[in-house]
Amino acid sequence: MNMLSRKLFAACLTSIIGYFIVPVFFNYTSDSYFIIGLAVSTITVPILFVVGVLLSLAIESTSLSNNIGLSYLKLLGSAILCALIFSLTTSGGLVTALLVSFVYTTIFFIIDSLSRYFEKSKQIEKKNLTGSG
Repeated sequence: MNMLSRKLFAACLTSIIGYFIVPVFFNYTSDSYFIIGLAVSTITVPILFVVGVLLSLAIESTSLSNNIGLSYLKLLGSAILCALIFSLTTSGGLVTALLVSFVYTTIFFIIDSLSRYFEKSKQIEKKNLTGSG
């Protein structure tokens, strides 16, 4: 799996998981939970697939170190910047935008890191199997 495929996979899973997690942070009645998930997703999913994937690709490809914490902070900083820009278009939405960006960024980063880890371990296993024969 190449880097773009991994990022798109992480964005897809993040969209699904985020749909169910983000409404928890809103005041809602029992019948509006999925409506809130849909409303938030209509804004966050396109941003995630365009801005999030592109920024993550840029951060990973230009990173000089393999420090996972620094990579997360760069991605989170980018998400916070996007939330600040988005909040300029809404009134009183800064805290909500920051919360949503934090949740989506964290989910995306965890999924991307896990898939990268499993990809590397699979390559090492494959190399050991072919090299020992």
